[in-house]
Amino acid sequence: MNQIVQFFLKIRNSSFFNGIVIFVIIGSAIYAGVSSYDLSDDYVGILNFLDTAITVFFLIEIIIRIVAERSLIKFFQSGWNIFDFIIVTVSLIPITGGETAFVARLLRIVRVLRIITVVPALKKIVDALFETLPRVGFVALLMFIFIYIWAAIGTLVFGTTDPEHWGNIGLAMLTLAQVATYDDWAAVMKDIIEVFPWVWIYFISFILLNAVIMLNMVIGIIVDVMSKKSSSGQLSADENQ
Repeated sequence: MNQIVQFFLKIRNSSFFNGIVIFVIIGSAIYAGVSSYDLSDDYVGILNFLDTAITVFFLIEIIIRIVAERSLIKFFQSGWNIFDFIIVTVSLIPITGGETAFVARLLRIVRVLRIITVVPALKKIVDALFETLPRVGFVALLMFIFIYIWAAIGTLVFGTTDPEHWGNIGLAMLTLAQVATYDDWAAVMKDIIEVFPWVWIYFISFILLNAVIMLNMVIGIIVDVMSKKSSSGQLSADENQ
């Protein structure tokens, strides 16, 4: 039994095997894209065979990793292992037809996310993004408060002039979301500037506060966490040397 575990451990840690896993994941991405086209029955049969082969490979790969860990408890202690296990498990749902087929095809697309767990650099980036969530969450909450305030003002002031964009608080918030992404915001302002010549102050202040300051704060938080993780990783590497 110990020899089997060591054998599977060598396979799991093999760069060649990891290369095959990446190749299969890329094949899964190609499958997800090609299957969106209307193809003849011959090509559909080939795609179904390819899907079955990819699913079987992922199943074998996850079994190898479970055996290499020697314990199910140890395997499921890692959040990334749980993520991979869920993706492989849901991939076993057969594509039969109707709503089940739609769900199954949707889950096949999600398999492409496994590239994150295979490539260490991508895994570090995602880990860093998760670490930023608490701080980014507070910035996002502050952004929402500002959007809500500006939307309430816009509804009260511009609601009768341009009800399509400012008729209620929901429409106003959607409009401000468009403004924050610079999506033709000048056209939105043009619809009301003839009635309210000072409206440029409203739009410019909102853009400076939300689209410039707040969004740059989010970027700054992500860069700060990424730089700290990079420096700590470099420090660990130096200590190991």
